[in-house]
Amino acid sequence: MSQVKIYEVSRVYGSSNVCGELKVSVRPFSFLGDVVVENGEVRGVGSVARSVLVVPALVGSTVGPYVLYALGKRGLAPKALITRSIDPTLVAGCVLADVSLYRFVSGAVDFNELKALEGLDACVEGDKLRIGLLR
Repeated sequence: MSQVKIYEVSRVYGSSNVCGELKVSVRPFSFLGDVVVENGEVRGVGSVARSVLVVPALVGSTVGPYVLYALGKRGLAPKALITRSIDPTLVAGCVLADVSLYRFVSGAVDFNELKALEGLDACVEGDKLRIGLLR
């Protein structure tokens, strides 16, 4: 039996229960410039389609929500986005693309530790992010 990691999160928008493959960016990125809309790839992360995407923060621009919306229209958006920092443009992008949005409750999240878990199954269930083996 594999060990399961649990993190506390709070829901900002969307479903209270979402599962997908864990994808992690250890650095903030911008939807405008770091994302290839045609294939849903994020620089340093790979494809985020139908994933649970974890990122410390997003570097915003007013065009970012439309890039996330374009990913959603192509079926390439993540199912969920979890971050430490929420801004109004991120909320707007998640609403447009129907991506569930969560915030880490603790600011002391080790993103390098999360990166080591990338590829595992990640489920948000209420106020908990559970990460365990995908297979």
